[in-house]
Amino acid sequence: MHESFLDTFFSTWYEIQKVDREQQRQGIDRIFARKDNGAIHRIEYKADTKASQTGNAFVETISVDTANKPGWAHSSQADFLIYYLPVDMLIYVIAFKDLRKCLPAWQSFKSRKIPNRGYYTVGLLVPLDEFEKIATEVISI
Repeated sequence: MHESFLDTFFSTWYEIQKVDREQQRQGIDRIFARKDNGAIHRIEYKADTKASQTGNAFVETISVDTANKPGWAHSSQADFLIYYLPVDMLIYVIAFKDLRKCLPAWQSFKSRKIPNRGYYTVGLLVPLDEFEKIATEVISI
């Protein structure tokens, strides 16, 4: 649902290509090609319905705690994170290189374990104003 919305929204500026299973495993959800200059960007989509209530983004640092599998903050091979807050109708566009530079400093923020089937996903609760500081763009819809 959120992916379709984001595809439609960004299609004004980009030709959007869905990716194959292998690219999804690499943390890439879409390939964006700019309509004006052809520049190619690998994109990871995240939608967070709770961030509007809590004021924090969930930045996944460990995907599967039992296997110590790195979360998307470390493992995604996308160029940009598109972090969508559907309740607030806000989109943060963040370069992964900028996000990763902040990870050491963000270790001071609270960490949360989210239960899954037999394991936990672990992430940092990063205040949205921190996301705003490093965002290439903040879009209010």
